[in-house]
Amino acid sequence: MGLRRWIVRRGVVRHPVVALRAAAAQLGIEGVAVRVPTTSALHRAGGGELVELPLDPIIATTVLARGTWQPETVEFLAAHAPSAPTVLVDVGAHVGLVTRALRHRVPSIAWAVCVEPHPVHVEYLRRNLAHLDRWHVVEAALDATEGPRTLLEDRENGGNCSIHPAALVGRPHTTRTVRCIAPTTASLLASVPPALADAPVLWKSDTQGSDEAIMTALPDAFWDRVVAGCMELWRMERAPFERDRLASVLARFDRLVFSHRPTERATLDDVLAWVAGRDDAQCDLYFARG
Repeated sequence: MGLRRWIVRRGVVRHPVVALRAAAAQLGIEGVAVRVPTTSALHRAGGGELVELPLDPIIATTVLARGTWQPETVEFLAAHAPSAPTVLVDVGAHVGLVTRALRHRVPSIAWAVCVEPHPVHVEYLRRNLAHLDRWHVVEAALDATEGPRTLLEDRENGGNCSIHPAALVGRPHTTRTVRCIAPTTASLLASVPPALADAPVLWKSDTQGSDEAIMTALPDAFWDRVVAGCMELWRMERAPFERDRLASVLARFDRLVFSHRPTERATLDDVLAWVAGRDDAQCDLYFARG
């Protein structure tokens, strides 16, 4: 074996994900099907052995290397899910990885609503959930201003898509036009079967700048049904929202935890102080009753 071939082969063995991305760039490959480990929440025998992903350096690389995505979010929501039939609402569902993992981990989830505006991501999402039943896709972004909007998509992180330009400042990106609809109970839950009309709700949102505005637009009757959730907090120039209304929503939940301080409980004042910043920092907030 020649020295060059030996070096290339050794590099592939040591860094297979990097090698895959390099080969994909040369060959024009934009997506990959990953066989996830049987121990992963993304795996289910009988059709759920593979996950399909756009081949980006962040999400695909993580799933290829670890066989999972956002396990902390999945475990928190699974730990606080009720045993009664439950509705999962996933706003900013991307390619469906969190919904898929939760459907595998939480048998009580009787219906899932996935909100995702990017048409390519929706195609992947449908394939990633095809082995499951009882789910619905809302192909739209949620915003108070309805109609066509420009969605910015990070070229290096397929999960970083936003209708807010501040989310992509200094980042190489493309744009496309997507549909926006108002965040209402009807726009989220219209597909839910009548038998689940009063069912408890698990919430997950990850929208790159709209989480607070979406959550504060939804009425008390909706939040009275939510038992646990996860929201993204990003201290950038984002959709306007009322701090008092956010406080009112989160006051329902006894347990508030920042993702960067997972062993500590936060207070409502801690959360309000955090969202007041404008330093571009990001974290997730987990919240649950009891």
